[in-house]
Amino acid sequence: MKRLSPVAALFIIGALLRLGFVFMAPMYPVAGVVPGYNDEPLHLFYVQHLASGGGWPIWGVSADSSQHLAGEFTQPPLYYALAASPYKLGEALQTGWGLYLVRLLSVICGLLAALFTHRMATLLFREESGKIIAAGVLAAMLLAPNAVVFSSLVTNDALLMALSALALYSIVRCRESGVSVARQFLTGLFIAAAVWTKLSGLLLIPLVWFAAPSESSPNQKWALRVRIGLVALMGIMPLLAWNLAHYGHLMPRTPGYEPESVLGIAGGALYHPLMALKIYLRTAAQPLDAVWGSLPEKLTSLVWVIIWGGLTAFGALLLIKQRTAPLLLALAGIVILGFVYRNISLFQVEFRTHAPAFPALAVMAGVGAARAGLNLPTQAILWLTPLIIMPFL
Repeated sequence: MKRLSPVAALFIIGALLRLGFVFMAPMYPVAGVVPGYNDEPLHLFYVQHLASGGGWPIWGVSADSSQHLAGEFTQPPLYYALAASPYKLGEALQTGWGLYLVRLLSVICGLLAALFTHRMATLLFREESGKIIAAGVLAAMLLAPNAVVFSSLVTNDALLMALSALALYSIVRCRESGVSVARQFLTGLFIAAAVWTKLSGLLLIPLVWFAAPSESSPNQKWALRVRIGLVALMGIMPLLAWNLAHYGHLMPRTPGYEPESVLGIAGGALYHPLMALKIYLRTAAQPLDAVWGSLPEKLTSLVWVIIWGGLTAFGALLLIKQRTAPLLLALAGIVILGFVYRNISLFQVEFRTHAPAFPALAVMAGVGAARAGLNLPTQAILWLTPLIIMPFL
């Protein structure tokens, strides 16, 4: 009997883990074996609006926007448009099944994100130990808490992760000599699609700089960057024009739905640094705040964040010596800078907002874990621990 490969085993575990969330997580605020996600009803409401034939909603104008569930209406529509058909199919089969089919769409997005991050890692690390590193990267993308939770429920973060991984993989492919114009077109298309999924996808645009092969002439490098950039910008412009026309702002927000409004605090994270840091680190280990509070959760979250943060930082330092390191470090750095900038005025400190950088962070963590001598089962258990204890908290 042929032995199951580590990569196949990781995919099976990752898929089963997500399916557990799909069918066990209740719709918030209902209690269940694992807690629900507080924003999921808002994301599902957007899907239901499109599935009912309501069209692209305009918050404040659409008939449904007076409801308290309309807080995601200012989001770009791509994820919700893709989810509308599975929702209608599920509801046609059995009332209530639409939720599960949309969640399954998120699962597919999460598995695609892991697949293309793994493929990118195999391109980046071609030495003897490359397969070990790539398997560790895959483990991080398939089993780390945020990657699992937000590719198991109804949220556009799932598609954003997948498109970020596709864009990053495609940029690495573009760095190879002799890459086709079709590949360059696809790269720009993936970036544009990420923005049509969530406006934080705009942070991927600067990565176009890194798509040019190092051995190309300066003219060839600029031609490639311009081609990819133009495709991305042409794809994004209609969305930005829509936002400007209907909201008077390129990046609209829904009044009354900001995190500080819900928390009852004044100002952004800049004015509450300790509280913001505590929530930020806690959501890295336990993304759902319903499980916070017990001593086992506090200890597990603290230890997990220290180990994960240490391995990721170690991996980032090791990557500085790699030729392709600037691409990964730039993605993580740009997303973190965007996070800091946004939190000057907002209190949006959840770790899930780093979704565009998850593939880069997974590579750093995989490199750090491999160089620290952690074998694949140890890495898998490490990433899984917060989720394993979640039902018992």
